[in-house]
Amino acid sequence: MITTAIIFMAVVFFLFNYSLKTKVFFILILSLVLIKTITSYSIPTNKELGILGTIIDKSNNYYIVKTNEVYYDDSWKSIKGKLYFSYNKFTTDPFEIGNNIYIVGKKTNGKFDPIYMANSSEKSIYSVRNFFKKRIYRNFQYDNREILFSVVFGGLKGKNAEIFKNTGLLHLFAVSGFHVYIIYSLLYFLYSFTLFPINIRRLITIIILFIYLSASGFSDSAMRATFLLSIIELNKLIGWNVNSKNILGLIGVINLLYNPNVLFSAGFLMSYFAALSILIIIEYTNNPFLVTLSAFLAVLPWSILFFKGFSFVGIFLSVFFTPIIYSLMILSGLYIIVHLPDFVSNFVNYYISIIKSLLQYINRYIPYITLKDNSYIFLYFISIILLIFFHIVIYKRYTMSKK
Repeated sequence: MITTAIIFMAVVFFLFNYSLKTKVFFILILSLVLIKTITSYSIPTNKELGILGTIIDKSNNYYIVKTNEVYYDDSWKSIKGKLYFSYNKFTTDPFEIGNNIYIVGKKTNGKFDPIYMANSSEKSIYSVRNFFKKRIYRNFQYDNREILFSVVFGGLKGKNAEIFKNTGLLHLFAVSGFHVYIIYSLLYFLYSFTLFPINIRRLITIIILFIYLSASGFSDSAMRATFLLSIIELNKLIGWNVNSKNILGLIGVINLLYNPNVLFSAGFLMSYFAALSILIIIEYTNNPFLVTLSAFLAVLPWSILFFKGFSFVGIFLSVFFTPIIYSLMILSGLYIIVHLPDFVSNFVNYYISIIKSLLQYINRYIPYITLKDNSYIFLYFISIILLIFFHIVIYKRYTMSKK
């Protein structure tokens, strides 16, 4: 995994229109990233830990906490990571998304067991996510409100997540460039009804994208997409002439310098692989099926490696379900703003239930392929070769057609 990630970064950072001096500069930067990755701390196991962190997502008694500092061996250490755990002890001080907290617990066999948890007096920027979640939950008090929230802000879990995972559609509920680009496109559609100067539009766009980024919990894919579009906007605002793939490389460097451990994150690798694959393919064609296929093939190796499985129908269902996801995102946005009449909410709840039933029916006949033993390693390398072969075929086809 590390070897493949380093090869990928080398492609992103060095392949596209860089001068020799720039390449040497990036080699030095990536050397620093590698050294920082090797020397950085990770959350230790089988030790009682004191942890200062922030709740970045919550579903009932299940929490996701971003760690800032960890106390063990008689000292505090700066460790950027995530903890996933359940905590159901009674408290009169509720734990909400965005709360800074102190935790005492132990990590054993990859599982974190909290003994004690308490709120800090300070809130964090992640409270923006909590605000939007409360708005949707208040205005849509039905069974499927978690899906309605997650389709915009990500973080789908439990049985609902299993339904979409088994049909290869869970990525639609992980905030990605797809979500960020929809918001970006919607903003420019709304601008067409205003008289705002173009530079003001670009500044407003950057601000709104960063508000959305904080509401999404600063996921790896959302950070990549938000920074990419924001730098593109700045590029136009200031008058730079920077290739979009170079911008992607720059964002990758910034991301790794901030937190080298994302190199081992499925979200980081899937996001950057998919973005690079799309940026390469749109140089030759804007065919929506080929663009979607390029993203699917780019994500497939990491799906096999991290989740040890994949769905045969994922690529086809992704194309079919895109307009459905659009509709759910629009409905989610409406519920953030206003409480809709009960008959509308009943219809929306029924609509989502039909989608879930359809996916369960599909999964009954075309199940999710779970890989056993070490077969996933072989398929992982096959999927890498398939991705490279796909791009070679597209390159030859479209370059030959121009001659």
